[in-house]
Amino acid sequence: MKVLHICYSDLNGGAARAAFRLHQALRSHGIESEMLVVDKRSDDPFVYTVSKIRKFRIKCGSFFARHILRLQHSRNSILHSMNIFPSGLVKVINKLSPDIVNLHWLGGEMLSISEIANIRQPLAWTLHDMWAFSGCEHYDDLESPGRYIIGYEKNNRNPNSFGLDLDMWNFKQKKIKWKKTKFVLITPSTWLENCLRSSYLFSNQRIETISNCIDHSKYKPLDKLFCRQVLGLPKNKKLLLFGAMSSTTDPRKGYHLLIAALNNLKKTSYIESIELVIFGASSGKIEETTGFKAHYMGRMYDDASLCLLYNAADIFLAPSIQDNLPNTLVESLACGTPCLAFNIGGMKDLIDDESLGHLVEFSKDGINFSDYIIKIIENKNEQFHIAEKSFSKRSYSNVASQYEEVYNSLLGGDYGRKL
Repeated sequence: MKVLHICYSDLNGGAARAAFRLHQALRSHGIESEMLVVDKRSDDPFVYTVSKIRKFRIKCGSFFARHILRLQHSRNSILHSMNIFPSGLVKVINKLSPDIVNLHWLGGEMLSISEIANIRQPLAWTLHDMWAFSGCEHYDDLESPGRYIIGYEKNNRNPNSFGLDLDMWNFKQKKIKWKKTKFVLITPSTWLENCLRSSYLFSNQRIETISNCIDHSKYKPLDKLFCRQVLGLPKNKKLLLFGAMSSTTDPRKGYHLLIAALNNLKKTSYIESIELVIFGASSGKIEETTGFKAHYMGRMYDDASLCLLYNAADIFLAPSIQDNLPNTLVESLACGTPCLAFNIGGMKDLIDDESLGHLVEFSKDGINFSDYIIKIIENKNEQFHIAEKSFSKRSYSNVASQYEEVYNSLLGGDYGRKL
């Protein structure tokens, strides 16, 4: 069985890293897995990148799409992708001749909506956000949610948006182009599964829920003091870790709510004993804003450094307002570090036990987040209990076996809806 994963990158971004880990898990499971990407960052010989000419073509398409999107003035500031310009990648896919094509994150005009319908191999699509069943947006508009459920019409657009409704236009293109296309849709979280089942486009397609995987030989509990020494972090402080690829600039990640929580926390006696560690940013003003000392670690890509970082922390903080199944929490739990998150998206799939951390009911001011920071700091759970629970759910072998079952059913022609 030969599986080809299609993703814009293999390491740059959460979806890319999740796709790459799945690729590695399948190969370790004995499945002939390959990846096709535009932006290759790894040295994996089974990850192929497009030619320079084709990459230039994709970059040009992305440039023009961004300018077209300026004609839509949306209140939803989350990333939008049109995928209207053909990249020609279907020819490359056919040349590689896989038995199954597993789609992942396709933004940046990697594959047009029409081209997706023209892939002739059986299709699995692992969704890392909401783009596949929405308009141009990768996550729902929180001010006017649910257009993906009832269909995009003039009367259900956010009244504060104006200009061309490209979300509606893009949605209708998907509706037309994919009318006869059969997918098996795979979601990492129960939340995204429920969104899919209620969606206008995909409610009648087959849907599976399989968690993202993690390599527990790379992400595992280590001695906390050793990790702090290697990273140059203080040994005698409670360290709160916060991070993502664009931790302080991506509005979904809730940096503004973290600030609010810390401002509330500084009123307590913990202001002298707590320090903050941030990755995904090289500098910032959080120390001036909140009074808590901060250590900025910049962008971290390699597994070894990230493993040290998670193990050095006492808590991983995830005040996201929208998220599917973030790799940061998957990594933190594999290292035995408890997590604190709002009860949104796929967070409850990860923190389903109080020994793993806490879920906080979402609030727009984020103040209640600080109460649970104290609660976790005062909790003395041992690391290995958290890591063991992570291993049982998200090990390479477990996740690869579930994907293998889906692939086998595709090769047998089973595209039926799974209830």
